[in-house]
Amino acid sequence: MYDEGSADGRPAPKRRGRRKKRKDGLLTTGDMARLSNSTLRTVRFYEEENILRPTLRSEGGHRLFAETELEKLLLVTDMRAAGLSLDEIKTILSLKGASKTGAEASQRVGDFLHGQIQAMEEKVRVLQRLQEDFAQASNLFAKCHYCNNEDTYPTECGFCGVMDEPASLPRTVRVLWSLGEGDDSPT
Repeated sequence: MYDEGSADGRPAPKRRGRRKKRKDGLLTTGDMARLSNSTLRTVRFYEEENILRPTLRSEGGHRLFAETELEKLLLVTDMRAAGLSLDEIKTILSLKGASKTGAEASQRVGDFLHGQIQAMEEKVRVLQRLQEDFAQASNLFAKCHYCNNEDTYPTECGFCGVMDEPASLPRTVRVLWSLGEGDDSPT
């Protein structure tokens, strides 16, 4: 199911070695880790947090998971990577079960998702702002790669010709190089 990629457009994780497919279609903890590009520890952690639930245990005591649990693990790892907390993830996963009707469940899940979308949109705006500021700062710092003036560094960076107009500098440069607007000299 995951060799060709997933329905959400993510490329399928590369398998290390060959996995002998079980006749019952269940996945071991190792399969779960490999197929999600996670670690055994991550799979076990989410099981301990009651997010993942093994379908059964093998005769040897190994946990075996349905492929639906792999889908859940992929969603959970994406949500964690997006910055959702463990409590937020547990909340979203429990909303349907805590509702009395389909209408209530869909309303609660929809409201929660809408709030997450708004928070993500704000994070995207912040990330875009930082990306632009960091890119400008990085380009400016490239001009400083040739600065070998030990006599004036760091006290006279604001007078070097590269950073002598603090108001026009990216915020990152002003803060990291302590070049505040309106300062007569760097601090």
